[in-house]
Amino acid sequence: MHISVSTKGLLKFLGLILFYATLSAIMAVTLNSKGIIWGGDDAPFHVGRLISLNYSFEHGNLIPSISNSNFRQIGYGINLFYPWITIAPIALLFSLFSNPITAFYTGIGIYFFISFFISHIVMVKFSKSFWNAIIFSLFYNLSNYLLIEVLPRTDIAEFIATILLPICFLGLYEVFFRDFHKWNILAIGMSGLLLTHLLSTVIVSSFFIIILLLYIIKSNNYWNRIKALCKAIFATICASAIFLIPFLNEITFQPYEQPSPYILKGKVLEKIVSASFLNSSVQSTSGNTYNIGVFLIVALIFGLIFFYKFSTLYKRIYVLAFLSFFMTTNVFPWSLFQNTPIRVIQFPFRFLMVATLLASVIAAKLLIMLIDDFNLSKLQFPITIILAAVLCGFWISSVHITQQQKMISKKTQIITSKKIKKRTVYEDYYEQYSPAAAGKFINSTIWHIGKIDKQKITFDPQAKGESTVFKLGEMPKNTVVELPVIRYKNTELTINGKHAKISTSKNGTVRTKFNQKIKHPKLKVTYKLTNLTIFSAALSFVSWVFLLLGLNNENKYNWKHMEKSLKNIKYNNSAV
Repeated sequence: MHISVSTKGLLKFLGLILFYATLSAIMAVTLNSKGIIWGGDDAPFHVGRLISLNYSFEHGNLIPSISNSNFRQIGYGINLFYPWITIAPIALLFSLFSNPITAFYTGIGIYFFISFFISHIVMVKFSKSFWNAIIFSLFYNLSNYLLIEVLPRTDIAEFIATILLPICFLGLYEVFFRDFHKWNILAIGMSGLLLTHLLSTVIVSSFFIIILLLYIIKSNNYWNRIKALCKAIFATICASAIFLIPFLNEITFQPYEQPSPYILKGKVLEKIVSASFLNSSVQSTSGNTYNIGVFLIVALIFGLIFFYKFSTLYKRIYVLAFLSFFMTTNVFPWSLFQNTPIRVIQFPFRFLMVATLLASVIAAKLLIMLIDDFNLSKLQFPITIILAAVLCGFWISSVHITQQQKMISKKTQIITSKKIKKRTVYEDYYEQYSPAAAGKFINSTIWHIGKIDKQKITFDPQAKGESTVFKLGEMPKNTVVELPVIRYKNTELTINGKHAKISTSKNGTVRTKFNQKIKHPKLKVTYKLTNLTIFSAALSFVSWVFLLLGLNNENKYNWKHMEKSLKNIKYNNSAV
């Protein structure tokens, strides 16, 4: 029976969807083996974010700012300072599933699938090879470091950032070394990163500077590429406005300190190499050193052995892969950068996300070279299936070993469905996104200690919709009350429904003075949704529509001019 080319293409696409969906489902089910969220490093914090977002959405607030439902009900501005857009889908799933644990792992499974698919599409665009794309996607998404992000670290934001990383790197490649007309790819990747995790944005931007310092001399059409970069930067700012503008509006209102400052220090080289060969995804608190895993460390070793066989392009990718891995070790002179803006990244091991991406490109290239050298192209399908089975097997084994560790499975560390439903997760990090004044006295604020006429009082805050409510006894005229709620720029207070004037207490909290005697005052603290915030959301929406439509409008370009500009890359293979 004859099957048309279009039908073959459709079957191939559906088969790919089924393949990645199956892997994603296996991974999500493996993580959810006990019906709990494991006690990863940042699990309480990110689960707390999801609880807060879900509460806001259920109460009709689609542009959440502060948390009233949890984070100790101190009016914590978590969504003002930590991007929330890309984790919002998981928060919405909390309303669709009766069991929030099932909702959580369903969301993670969906993101696994999205990551497989994005990785595949990006590599197809980069290498023009379907099989190379599958192999790269397998190495990348079944890598040890991405597992570390999800399980022992439970840094959901950073995990989502790794999903967007391939888009960012493809975007930079297009803008500076291939087709600068495709600057919207860079804007999409960096906008997504900004709306996900600020520190990942800093890490990627820093590494982009390194790439340009090393290889910009190999580019061409400099003026056009600079213009394309400016377009991408402008579009990134506009597309990220829903977070950036409220964020900038707040940090310019009052002083803030760097969240959790650390001395920049890489991991011991011997330990990170050893942990990679062990393919260990155990928590660092249990003695592990976070690493890239056995397959990628082997890829770096064999990449060095067969370096001479790489094209110029892949030689430079290998150099960058090795450099990013080297930057995570104690051999790299991080002390030189302690007093620079890059210190905000806190942990140099975070560059493992870059090392994982680039080493996966090298791993895929090495396997493709092996297939070509031994004329195994007809066996690409079974080779790919075997690779998937081996990588997935190692991934599952690593998960099971990690889940058996005492710390991550400790009763006080794990998060259950009951804890989420009752909002009793102790999120911690309360001082990180509080104003400098509030951060100094955060321990009293989180225990609801405020003041009435300078006398310390323990208040009883109650979440009512998007407000925090305090009910007090009789308040004489001129009584000064300091509520245990953090004061931000757009914080508002009403007393018995009437707007009241507020100021900032020494503790960085809401302070007000009663102008008249009130018998039973009801104080309601709310964060105002301003016209500026609404404008920011509208600007982001329009910008994203523009950027995504731009992906389908490539035919409008002058292809003859483009072919001329790409001649150096097509025939000399000299781009990065």
